[in-house]
Amino acid sequence: MTPAARDISDAELKEVFPANPIREVDFEIRFTPRLRIDAEMWRFQEELVQDYPDVGRETAILPNGTTLNVTVFQNPRAARVIKVSSHNMALAFSSYANFEEFKDEVQRRTANFCGTFEVSSLTRIGLRYVNEIPLPTQSPESITRYVTPLVEFDRIPLNSVQQFAMQVVASHNDHMILVRTAMLAGPIRTYILDIDAYTEVVNSASEVPLLMERFHDSAQRVFLEHVTDEYREVMRGKQ
Repeated sequence: MTPAARDISDAELKEVFPANPIREVDFEIRFTPRLRIDAEMWRFQEELVQDYPDVGRETAILPNGTTLNVTVFQNPRAARVIKVSSHNMALAFSSYANFEEFKDEVQRRTANFCGTFEVSSLTRIGLRYVNEIPLPTQSPESITRYVTPLVEFDRIPLNSVQQFAMQVVASHNDHMILVRTAMLAGPIRTYILDIDAYTEVVNSASEVPLLMERFHDSAQRVFLEHVTDEYREVMRGKQ
């Protein structure tokens, strides 16, 4: 799978939609476990305390069944959170204006983190956009007014479908793209478009800015091909 089956123009890529459907955008780095991180978390907190004043703890479960302590730094007013463990660091915005603002924050906090704990080699770097697109009516068929689903409804009539979910993982140039889509029933029928661009090839921390640009470009092309012209007008605030 390429990021898009058609060419996306520069003008399309540069457009910023005031009414975007992004529920959350996430950036994550992973690395070989560093046990010093838990013991010296206060050092990173000193860098964050002015902008992420709320601190908490939570527990994550790893694929092998073991648990992992996670420190959570939050800025509720700005709807931003940073989660740190001995295995990873993740930053999330649930109020997203544009890529440049998010990129600047990621690069600043990643540089601080890697410098504080001397993390120079990263085993995974990823950028993820979770979009929630409310459909225009409760009719399942209305999905085609706003999006072009990955699923072909030639064997099951679309008007009979109440919900569905699917996942595709594909390679693109030097990274991978994971696309999850779903249509959910509810008071407002919603289409989920979850795009995760990532690499699990070992990279240095200095590669983060360049990889972020590549990931964003790939995710943007997948998104723009996925939505219809009618929904673009909705995102522009014209409908």
